[in-house]
Amino acid sequence: MIVRDRLEQQLGEAFAEHRLSLICAPAGFGKTAALAHQVLSLPQSTALAWITADEYDDLHRFLRCLFLALEPYDLPWRTDPIALIAAATDAQGDLDVAATGLVNAMAACEAQRGLVVVDDAHRIKDAAVFSFLQLLLDELPAQLREFLMQCSVLPELTVQRCIALTGNPAAAELLPEIERRGLFVSVLGGRETTLTLHELFRDCLAERLGREHPELLPELLDRAADTEPDPIRRLSYLLRAGHWDVAESLMEEVAEDMLADGTAEPVLRLLEQFPRERREHSPLLAMLRAQVAWERWDWRTMVVELQRTIAGFRASGDRVRLRRALVFEVVALVGGGFSGDACNRLAAIDLSDADIETRALALAIDTWHAIDFREFRRVASSWLTMLDLLEQTDRARIWNHCIQRTLYVWMPGMAAPLTRLVDHVLRRGGDTPTQLRAIGHVMAAWLALWHGEMDRALEAVAQAQEDARWLGRPVRLVMFAGTIQSIVHAARGEREQAYSALDALLGYFTAASPSGPPASPTSMYGHYVFLAVRVADALGDGAALREFVSRLPPPRRIKNHAILRAPLATVPARLAMLDGRYEEAVERWAEVLRDETAIDVLGLAEEAWLRYADALLRVGRKADAADALKVVLARVADTGELGGVLLAGRGVLIRLAGAPWRDEFEWTALAMLRGWAQRFAATAKDPAPPVGNGALSARELEVLARISAGESNKAIARALELSPYTVKRHVANILDKLGLYSRTQAAHWYLASH
Repeated sequence: MIVRDRLEQQLGEAFAEHRLSLICAPAGFGKTAALAHQVLSLPQSTALAWITADEYDDLHRFLRCLFLALEPYDLPWRTDPIALIAAATDAQGDLDVAATGLVNAMAACEAQRGLVVVDDAHRIKDAAVFSFLQLLLDELPAQLREFLMQCSVLPELTVQRCIALTGNPAAAELLPEIERRGLFVSVLGGRETTLTLHELFRDCLAERLGREHPELLPELLDRAADTEPDPIRRLSYLLRAGHWDVAESLMEEVAEDMLADGTAEPVLRLLEQFPRERREHSPLLAMLRAQVAWERWDWRTMVVELQRTIAGFRASGDRVRLRRALVFEVVALVGGGFSGDACNRLAAIDLSDADIETRALALAIDTWHAIDFREFRRVASSWLTMLDLLEQTDRARIWNHCIQRTLYVWMPGMAAPLTRLVDHVLRRGGDTPTQLRAIGHVMAAWLALWHGEMDRALEAVAQAQEDARWLGRPVRLVMFAGTIQSIVHAARGEREQAYSALDALLGYFTAASPSGPPASPTSMYGHYVFLAVRVADALGDGAALREFVSRLPPPRRIKNHAILRAPLATVPARLAMLDGRYEEAVERWAEVLRDETAIDVLGLAEEAWLRYADALLRVGRKADAADALKVVLARVADTGELGGVLLAGRGVLIRLAGAPWRDEFEWTALAMLRGWAQRFAATAKDPAPPVGNGALSARELEVLARISAGESNKAIARALELSPYTVKRHVANILDKLGLYSRTQAAHWYLASH
């Protein structure tokens, strides 16, 4: 090697003094060698990540390689790196999220100094380089050359995989020979010796294989697919081999797992690897694109893709997938607010011999229709039948499909079924964050509030938000958790926290929507603004109440107005109370309660009875107020469900409890009423436990103890029999809860407090 003292000195100074250094020179001038020499002279404590760029690298692949290169240093990620990649490469392309997550993790790394090398950043394409590599290959023994060419289809070379691929029993001798010759390979650690070929070298080998033995390539790809445990790599082999039908079936399985984890963008990238003609004419690929649109709440795109899907499955005679696609189409119509059309379409589908997924989803839609058409009393029966079917399968995607709404809470007869759901989901979910587990925590929060356990409700919200953050904050989870969070804070009388959660919810509708224009004309927006009306009224905030009322969309712009029609009738009654028009308020609340079943959702019926009693007291009708109160007292005594009571608000409860009652109530009923007010007042005085900043769990304390002992994530995972993925999530939660930034800070905290 030529000694280049001046260059070495300049490179050393550049690495020591500058954040970014760029080395430019023609091919063969020793850029990589100079870099490698500098790396050898770095202090041993330096953290090094070396990436060799590839001409096919896109942002997703580059970030994935970078994060894998950083893996040995146990960076304290606050968000799952996979979620950061998804954020950077999805339709919105939020690079700031990924950049911030990476910078923060690197800044908190234990290493005092680090170096990231991106070799071949420009990825030279000079044909002379290929010629040189081919000359090198010509000097190799014939057996070794043939072996290398055939193995070029593999990303990693092990003895067993190479034997299975090539049928050459000499692989055990040839792999050490490749390593000894230094043939552009890297050696990976592990129980079994594993080699990886430099990308440029692999490209050269593959090009020569295609030129000299084109007849071998399809068979080699088939063998590689048969022995490949990673489904995405296996899919790549099948696509290269042109086995479209098998690739589509595998794509269906891969997409199901990805979508169950809330990762939609990688599914689209995999679909793009199919030939254009196949993408345009395959009903299965169209159905997968429809499911991606479902994940994004992009109902228009979902309908368009399902029209292609349905036509294709009808033509092919695939009745199983056709029925599923027809049910998916009903989902898209419900999501778009076309409940009437959706109901008619569902009734026309023959489900007599449908599979579990299709039947369970049809029952889920039936419960949605019952809600949309205010048939609240039949929700529980349909939902229980659906739950019976779901418990026959462990496929997370089916569960995710069916549990799409949180409006099941506070429906008549739903407490026991939802408790059963939460128990099953949280028990099944284990220690790994998933969308389904996050939804289970949201449901648990609703159930806790339902029974007046507001601290426990906030703890469940915190757990749901931890999972959502780790998963990259999918829209659906953010909305579900934000809804219950705003209501719990309102019930506690915590104005700032309640409005902060509401702002995040309503902000979704003012941003650009994947379905087209901002979502303010849609039925969902109407529901969330009405939620804000209830929150403001519970907080006794007249100005905010008027503000939110002014933002309610007109009925003609709410497509499934039926479910919202009766709740919206409470708005004039609320405004009448606010303006001091108590006689009018009495009349309006009485009118609302004439069809109580139409508002028997989310505790609105109980809230209405309490507000009606409050209005009656204001006009001196104490006996009638007592009768109204008795309705709620009897229900709570029977069910123990307090959610609607708490949403009446602190002012209403204190006025009702402080009224000069005499013989209107039994002493037990009066004690219950006064207990509500005292309970509410107590919760209003105490600050809420901050979401995401609670006490460490027992498992988190175990992890922290081992961090303080200097153990790596992998060592902790082995000791506690957890996956490294789970340990990373525990580290993120520990840092969040303690308000710290690095593992060292966390270790100091533990040692100081134990």
